[in-house]
Amino acid sequence: MKRETAWLMGGAALLTTAAAGASIWNNYGALLRWTEPALPRPEIQLAPRTVVYKKVDAEELSIDLYYPPGEGPFPVAVYAHGGAFVRGTRDDLFCFSPIVDRFLELGIAVASIDYRLFAEGVYFPANLEDVRDALCFIQEQADDLMIQRGRLLVWGDSAGAALLLTTALAPEEFVGERPAHQFPLISGVIALYPPTNYLLFKFVQTWIAHIKFYEGNRDDWRALMTRCSPATHLSAESPPIMLLHGKKDPIVPFSQALHFIERGADVGADIRLFSFPNGTHSLASFAQTENPVKIERLLERIESFSCQVLALPPRQTVH
Repeated sequence: MKRETAWLMGGAALLTTAAAGASIWNNYGALLRWTEPALPRPEIQLAPRTVVYKKVDAEELSIDLYYPPGEGPFPVAVYAHGGAFVRGTRDDLFCFSPIVDRFLELGIAVASIDYRLFAEGVYFPANLEDVRDALCFIQEQADDLMIQRGRLLVWGDSAGAALLLTTALAPEEFVGERPAHQFPLISGVIALYPPTNYLLFKFVQTWIAHIKFYEGNRDDWRALMTRCSPATHLSAESPPIMLLHGKKDPIVPFSQALHFIERGADVGADIRLFSFPNGTHSLASFAQTENPVKIERLLERIESFSCQVLALPPRQTVH
């Protein structure tokens, strides 16, 4: 009788655990599908020059390049999309059309890059290696791509911003197919609402959700998350960083930005935080599209930072 009772209790415990895991995964999946109204996309999108920078098995990873008027070479702003590491495409660039347009007006080319998404057998640090390889490819092929070496800014939102931050802060840590000497000088980073320390998320929920992609044990996973987190690699030698984060972000809490700022202050990194009291997890919430003054002020901040780190003269405005 005792044995049967033990089996029943054990079976009930397993069912409870499985149900909890399924619930967490379902909640996590709902979180990944969460979207906010974006800024309107332009009716006519620019036609990019697309180049393949890397092939992994049967998958081609590409870069879309958009050029300002002129013959070049141009400074470049390299974008990586968000999507919680499991979704998103290079076309997500057009969710940020006002920023893209401002870069082009300043004479800065814009590049949007692929990276591998989490899937069976694909997890950290594969995506970091891809981002690094993309930047190395741009550096190596700069002449053909009409890009100025030494004038490269990186920017992204959410997961993409985190990947670019870690790559810019630790270029020797996640070397992919391209050798270390090909990595370019990063003039600056513009990061929109990035996770900066993955272990600041609810640990159990994140761990159970990521079992879908990760095959190691919990302790190794924690070590990997620490290694891949941007905050781990801040130093006094880090490139200047512009951090934009909403105080009401339900996806990446504002505390992540504060943690990053505190860590940067400890080591002497140049980080400039712009917070938005009613901002959530989208550029639209920062800009408040019904008020054109707000988007213009945001673009002015981005323009000022970009011109400073890329050593570009400020635009002459007509009053």
